[in-house]
Amino acid sequence: MSFLKIDRKALSIMAALAEAPLYRKLGSVRARVAAEGEKNATVMADGSTETENTANAGDYIITNPSGEEYIIGAEKFLARYEATDEDGVFSAKGYCRAIKNPEGVPIEIMASWGEPQYGDGECMLADTCDANGEDMGGEPYIIEAAAFIETYAMKL
Repeated sequence: MSFLKIDRKALSIMAALAEAPLYRKLGSVRARVAAEGEKNATVMADGSTETENTANAGDYIITNPSGEEYIIGAEKFLARYEATDEDGVFSAKGYCRAIKNPEGVPIEIMASWGEPQYGDGECMLADTCDANGEDMGGEPYIIEAAAFIETYAMKL
């Protein structure tokens, strides 16, 4: 499959994200502290690899309910998740603004962690924000459409 390389920080994408609907992440995830240098591939439900990453000291590996795994830095993890009564399970408390892939074809972006990230024509581009939809993270990333539907709800 060929992917259209796009600039995730293009003015048109950043402007669309700033005006996009506000979503709240739902549910719980499993998480553990990663070993420094541990490699992780985020594999989508269809078996395709969305991205690869290498953990730094203190990073976490999150497993979403769909089974998708990814690495997140400790500071971001603690801002977006809180512990539950169940060991290794954390409830989401994060927000984002998101838009459907504006190209409508498979895309490739250079992710904030320095590795390519891939999405199909239906994927979402998202950027973190606070509960008021402000204080945007400025680091857009791709979320598979099915994973987005399972893990996010529009904030009313």
